[in-house]
Amino acid sequence: MKCENKIKSNVRFVKGTKSIETSLPDQTVTIIYDKRKATVSDFEKEFGRIGYEIRVLSGGK
Repeated sequence: MKCENKIKSNVRFVKGTKSIETSLPDQTVTIIYDKRKATVSDFEKEFGRIGYEIRVLSGGK
């Protein structure tokens, strides 16, 4: 739960973020964002800043 809060409270500030959903059992984070305002790289940077690495499962790069 602590990790989930850390992710949600930091990543929501990436410009264009519309929603963030986390699944603890699956260890996944689903982010819906406006691709005119943000890129996958923006999210990679933010996750890296808070100590996480991301892997795009679909709809990314």
